Amino acid sequence: MSPLDRRQFLASAAAAASAAALGVGCASDTTTAGPGTTAGRSTSATRPLPDPSTAPFDTVVVLMMENRSFDHVLGWLPGADGKQADLTYRDAAGHEQSTWALAPDWQGCGYTGPDHDVQAMRTHWNDGANDGFLLTQPDGDHYPIGYYTDRDLPILAALARGYTTYDNYFSSVMGPTWPNRLYQLCATTDVVETGTFPRNPGDPRPSHLQTTIFDRAKAAGLTAGYYAIEEPMTGLFASKRYDDISYTFDRFRADAAAGTLPNICFVDPDFAIEELIDDQTNSMHPSGSVQVGDAFLGEVHDLLAQSPQWERLVAVVNFDEGGGFFDHVPPPRVQDDTVLPADIEHKPDLTILGGRVPAITISPFAPAQVDHSGPYEHCSVL
Repeated sequence: MSPLDRRQFLASAAAAASAAALGVGCASDTTTAGPGTTAGRSTSATRPLPDPSTAPFDTVVVLMMENRSFDHVLGWLPGADGKQADLTYRDAAGHEQSTWALAPDWQGCGYTGPDHDVQAMRTHWNDGANDGFLLTQPDGDHYPIGYYTDRDLPILAALARGYTTYDNYFSSVMGPTWPNRLYQLCATTDVVETGTFPRNPGDPRPSHLQTTIFDRAKAAGLTAGYYAIEEPMTGLFASKRYDDISYTFDRFRADAAAGTLPNICFVDPDFAIEELIDDQTNSMHPSGSVQVGDAFLGEVHDLLAQSPQWERLVAVVNFDEGGGFFDHVPPPRVQDDTVLPADIEHKPDLTILGGRVPAITISPFAPAQVDHSGPYEHCSVL
């Protein structure tokens, strides 16, 4: 497929060649998983994993964006279990408020991001009613129940239409960024709030200690790389053990163009936490511009689609957590044996997933369709 064909493919949302599976490396087959399981954290797998040597791809790229729920940005998608207009949620004063379109006037951009720490998300979930999104907001702040349509985010819309989109994919933890990103790398977490670390007296800097997908890849003889615009998430782990596989985003551009991407790649957007109010982040994290994030999705897609590795490549675009934005589908229960450190306050229930978030498989093997199987979560990608 030529670069021109690929651009036409994205622009027209045409179907790709053959079937894709988000959970090729999952711990269970979702066709047999019961209501309390996911592909990734179930202990009830009934089918062995396929022989990896038979897979038609040898490069996997994971791009995790920030803080948007499924209904908030993809609730418009035809064929998906999505809802946007004409939903109502009760605010803290007891008044019913309706969901509302944030564009074309880009209303709500002046608001800070919705509350989405562990306690807030528990309130949003509301014992499974999934209707508490305004209960943690100041009076008059209805940003959490605003939404964007396909016209507002054309690149995300084209990816969702043109490849395989999952409408039964959830964040791993009912909590913020760090524990969810740790689940994406480790299938577990040792913290529940962003910016916190477990006690690690043997290392001179705060750090995480878990085994990661990079350790598993090395043991299996596979190559791995973590590409970041800012400081990579790998820098948070003990003993600087991933410094040799941590690269800049410019290196990602070069490796994609040269066809030298490693077998397993993770890509971070620019979080630009200090400059969020100036719309500098391309991660889609509020209050950063979703349009800047949309353009970044397009850049990553084009880098991969024009790479010599495209014909044997699978990419997953997902979001770490819903950021406190509304979604009408409550998260399911799972089996999880993670034991959090005893000194952590406000522990989340790790047997309940976090909110539903967008997830898209991008590949020549990913047909243009909505996949209703699952439930899936970040461990399903590992």
